[in-house]
Amino acid sequence: MSEDKNWSTLDEVDQKIINILNKNARTPSKEIASELRNFGVDVSDRTIRKRIERLEKNGIIKGYKAVLSGISSNDQFEALFLKLKITRSMENTTEAIKNYIKTLPNYLFVATVDGDWNMITVLRIEGTEKNPSARVVEKFSDQIIDYKMGGIQIKDVNLLNMSMLLLT
Repeated sequence: MSEDKNWSTLDEVDQKIINILNKNARTPSKEIASELRNFGVDVSDRTIRKRIERLEKNGIIKGYKAVLSGISSNDQFEALFLKLKITRSMENTTEAIKNYIKTLPNYLFVATVDGDWNMITVLRIEGTEKNPSARVVEKFSDQIIDYKMGGIQIKDVNLLNMSMLLLT
C-alpha cells in the first residue's frame, strides 16, 4: 500500500490521535482515549494502542523525536522571496537553487510560485547567523533580479494537514 493511499484511509479518530501525538508524542493511550471521549468518541485505551501500532506499521507514524529546549530550540524563521532572470535555462536555474537550498541544514521549505516572485524559501535562523538567506542570494546573484527576505513567525501549524500536503 502506498503512503498516499495510507493517508487517504485515515478516519476522524486516527486524525485526532495524530493531532494529540503531534502536540505531545508521549501522551499515554489512556489520556488520548479520555480526550477523545470529550469529543464524543467512545474508545478504550487498548483501541488507541492498537490504532497507534497500525499507524506505525502502515508508515503514517514514522517515528518520534525529542524537541529540545533552550539554546537548541529556536522559533525564529526567515522567508526569502526570489525573482529570477528569465532565460531559456530558467528551469535548470530553479532546480539548481532548490537543490542548493535543500543542502542547508536549516532549510524547512522551498517552492516555486506564480506571480511577482518565482520562488519562496523558509529557513530556520540558527545560532548567531542572522540571515541564512544571504548565502543563497550570494551564490545565485547572477540569476536573481530581485529578492526580499524577512523574519516570519510560524504559529499554530496544523501538522497533520502540513504532513499530508508535503506527501503529495
